[in-house]
Amino acid sequence: MNIAQLNDVDRPLMEETIRLYEHEPDLQNLPSILFDTVARLIDADVVMYAEFHHKSKDFRALVSVEDDPAARGAGMAAYARHMHSHPFWQNTPEFYGDQALRESDFFDDETYLNLPIVKEVFLPSRARRIMKMIIAHDDYVVDIAGFRVIGRAAFSDLERDRLVAFRPHIIRSYRQAQERTLAKLTPINRLRIAFPRLSPRQLEVASWVVQGKSNEDIATILDVGIDTVKAHVKALYSRIGAEGRLAAAVIAHTTPPFSELPPLWKLTSPAWGRQHRPIQR
Repeated sequence: MNIAQLNDVDRPLMEETIRLYEHEPDLQNLPSILFDTVARLIDADVVMYAEFHHKSKDFRALVSVEDDPAARGAGMAAYARHMHSHPFWQNTPEFYGDQALRESDFFDDETYLNLPIVKEVFLPSRARRIMKMIIAHDDYVVDIAGFRVIGRAAFSDLERDRLVAFRPHIIRSYRQAQERTLAKLTPINRLRIAFPRLSPRQLEVASWVVQGKSNEDIATILDVGIDTVKAHVKALYSRIGAEGRLAAAVIAHTTPPFSELPPLWKLTSPAWGRQHRPIQR
């Protein structure tokens, strides 16, 4: 049975697809919805939602179960050490394409259980079986993975095909979720996310600039000298690349807030991952 036929006749797939669209998620609640949906769709014990930023070599992740922070930190460090040992761990769109891949597609049981990344990252948390897919988005990828604990069978071909068939719906939902998230952002929140180096005072000044207030007005509102306001406005223009008030207002309303780093770095504080290193410009 091909993927198109599966879409038409597989009831669990149809039910989870309908449920996904009915939620109309934004980026902040999409992960939790996918946790439930993917877990049911492929009978996974744990689901992971992660973003890998290839430019900075960093990643952030959320998982569907509570975990121990110390063990998590050790696991993340081990994953970073060993992820280049095989393309299965590197989360590149070129390797994954539009497929869902399983650990059993590449390793026999004996080889897999002796891999350093498996012994140091997955087995300590009792994760044994893995199936994952990658969705490319700008400079990063979204990684959706299902895990089964030690003692459970490998993911079947039918479960793999279900996840592949579900993939286009996740892509569409992700794009819609980003649009919903952006629609909720105020101009100043957009600036705050897009330009994390702006100081709180610069953001405060920006909030009045985009409302059309003059330097004199802002000085009165903030009860500071006009030269202080001018210095903040000059610094604001420099940091966001604006040449004047109109340009600043346009940037505040239109700049892509996730152009430097992916959403999990900006929106979801519980996300865990490697320590971020500022991107060199």
